[in-house]
Amino acid sequence: MAKKKKQNMMKDAIILCMISLIAALALGFVNELTKDRIAELAAQAKAEAYKEVYPEAVMIVEAADNEILKQAMEEADTILADGGFSNVTLEEVCIVQDAAGSHIGYVASVTLKAYDVMTLTFGYTVDGACTGLAFLDIKETPGIGMKADEADFKGQFVNKKADQLVSVKSGAGDGEINAISGATFTTDGVIKGVNAGICFMKELQTRLGGAN
Repeated sequence: MAKKKKQNMMKDAIILCMISLIAALALGFVNELTKDRIAELAAQAKAEAYKEVYPEAVMIVEAADNEILKQAMEEADTILADGGFSNVTLEEVCIVQDAAGSHIGYVASVTLKAYDVMTLTFGYTVDGACTGLAFLDIKETPGIGMKADEADFKGQFVNKKADQLVSVKSGAGDGEINAISGATFTTDGVIKGVNAGICFMKELQTRLGGAN
């Protein structure tokens, strides 16, 4: 009886292992089939967001295509730390060119580490003005923090000219953004992300000089 019971246990264990192996192989196969499509959709979403925040952009130059930008991106953590920005990851910065190939500004993607999910992108001209704000990913409190993804809030960043932005309760002027009622933490996070990006882009612009 004991021997039979032991045999049954071994049989069950083997069956369980086989099921686990088959499931793992199936999952790997599905991931292999879908990863290219997922990457394609992510790239498309990013391109659309970049166009939204910088409508005048004709050409987007990535770090792989500009040695100065590539070097600056490799030093991004140090640049942000020197600027007083912590818990911020600079995901990507690209150079924006117009139809003539002239360097007119930048787009940046920034992740705020202190938030569950918040990755934003915005445009910034060589003259120091924001051109727009969008979110690549955001999961804040519905009806409160998620108001950051509404046009009324994001629209405040369009044509806002400043070296660094600040939040105010009402009556925003130059360099000021009206805070979302009941969502000061979210507002400050968005502004911190934008300011971190501006900090990097001003350093990048110094390095680029007259280079396009």
